[in-house]
Amino acid sequence: MKKFVFFGKKKPTYYQGVLERADQGVHQQIADILSSRIGKKAKVLDLGAGKGASTQRLLDLGYEVMAADVDPDDYAADPSVFYSIDFNDEKQVDLLVAKFKGSFDAVIGVEVIEHVENPWAYVRLMKSLLKVGGWLVISTPNVTSWLSRWYFLLRGRFHQFSDGDVSYGHIAPIAAFELDLILNREGFSEISIEPAGVLPPVYLQKSPRILIANFIMLLLRPFLSGVKDGWCIIAVAQKGESSQ
Repeated sequence: MKKFVFFGKKKPTYYQGVLERADQGVHQQIADILSSRIGKKAKVLDLGAGKGASTQRLLDLGYEVMAADVDPDDYAADPSVFYSIDFNDEKQVDLLVAKFKGSFDAVIGVEVIEHVENPWAYVRLMKSLLKVGGWLVISTPNVTSWLSRWYFLLRGRFHQFSDGDVSYGHIAPIAAFELDLILNREGFSEISIEPAGVLPPVYLQKSPRILIANFIMLLLRPFLSGVKDGWCIIAVAQKGESSQ
């Protein structure tokens, strides 16, 4: 969803009537990533499925999908593919690994890693559930976006990690460089990290503060490195023989 300017407030998006708990276009972007790397009928684990919008999208595309998350009452997609697990409970995680180690062609974590107490352990969990040659896909808020840098300059807090965000589980901000570090240390290959969702170079709202932020950050843009655009980032990596 490449744009240079976006004006106004973003509306919630739905798939088959199920709320997408991700920014606009993120679920579709992940589906496109998978379609370029794995065939239909491949086994996919949606690790942190939320309401199940991404699960349902992938089921409709022909993948064999298992959805895993903590709250079956919150899940609104196909109930027959749901597996209940609390990622912060080591016993439950060990049981999941014992049952499904090395079972999946792809494991996706859509807006999950920022909710867990140990992001490194979450990536290792994903790796343990992947087949050799399987693909890991992670999306998470982009804490190095130009807007997040502006928030941090003024408030000392990353965008999407204010007190309000922490109240619904955003406890682990993770930047692209750290995701890349984790994936390299865990032996993944074919690593790529790209912007996702809607946050182009110009994001206009009626708020004077946001207008000022746009103007100042556009001036600073030539001097900024890293992933500057995108409400989120998506990391993609392949499990190799050396990442057992």
